[in-house]
Amino acid sequence: MARVLREGAFEGETHIVTGAGQGIGNAVATALAEHGAQVVLVDLDLGRLEEAQAEIAKVASVKPLVVAANVTSEDDVKKAVASALEATGAVNGVVNVAGITKDARIAKKSFDDFKAVMAVHVHGTFLFTREVAAQHWHPLFKANGNEPLSDGANRFIINFSSVSARNGNVGQIDYTAAKGAIESMTKTTAREFAGYRARVNAIAPGPVNTPMLAAVPEAGIQAMARSTLTGFVAEPSHMASMICVLADPKISGYVTGEVMQVNGGLYLD
Repeated sequence: MARVLREGAFEGETHIVTGAGQGIGNAVATALAEHGAQVVLVDLDLGRLEEAQAEIAKVASVKPLVVAANVTSEDDVKKAVASALEATGAVNGVVNVAGITKDARIAKKSFDDFKAVMAVHVHGTFLFTREVAAQHWHPLFKANGNEPLSDGANRFIINFSSVSARNGNVGQIDYTAAKGAIESMTKTTAREFAGYRARVNAIAPGPVNTPMLAAVPEAGIQAMARSTLTGFVAEPSHMASMICVLADPKISGYVTGEVMQVNGGLYLD
């Protein structure tokens, strides 16, 4: 995708992106890399990660790093963040994109499926947020005498909610509950991370043309498009552009604790 910010906007920064092997996560990682960031690609599938690494390297000034990890595994997440810090010396931002769906109406929803969806979205977001703070940002804060950091470094967390967190969606009680939780987590994290001078925000997409949407019949996708004010289903690049804007301290340096509705007017808050 074409750059949306000035050239080298994130030069010298390290950004972790989960779910980077495909879909929105891949588009986000590509966009950040195109703006100069050293991106750390996190996904469960190493083969998919290596393919993404090769493609992103074509447009990046710094070759991406890859870390195969299960975002629901505490040990995997600890190791992923440690690897990023060991390789680059600092982590400036985390974009928590990884997600799954296991759709079924409540009466037929298995508890295992419910827990699996909640774990990827909620536990994964929590673990990466906690580990970047515990391993890196909080030690800097302690070394600064427990005073707010004033080193001028760009620090951010960006989480992924969904329009369905506020609008509901049949068959997705786990997914919608998880996204609602992420919105609350975003606000709490923004308050707790203020001393790190880290901005914490979320975006809430509407329908996006991703592998997750591929199971929906074409008639359903067209119905989604008609239900938006823009008249079309978004591409992953639309979400990636918004991530770049939120990650940029020159544009969004005074924005934290917000959930940005990026849904084409499907839902008006």
